[in-house]
Amino acid sequence: MPPEKTSLMDYQDALLELLSSELSQEAVLETLKTDARFASYQDYIEKFDPDMVSVACELMGKWAKRQDESGF
Repeated sequence: MPPEKTSLMDYQDALLELLSSELSQEAVLETLKTDARFASYQDYIEKFDPDMVSVACELMGKWAKRQDESGF
């Protein structure tokens, strides 16, 4: 798999974990802006609407179910 695809997949996994972490919208945005895992996506992250991050966190908390390492 090309390194850029692996990087994007890692970013997506980390973002999903962050959005489902029950942190506040402010804490999620701060982490996105300061965590080294997201460094190559800073231009994109800077365009995030705080209200949309809040909605994404709420939706992840209500509707998303993550599989654990066993696959269940």
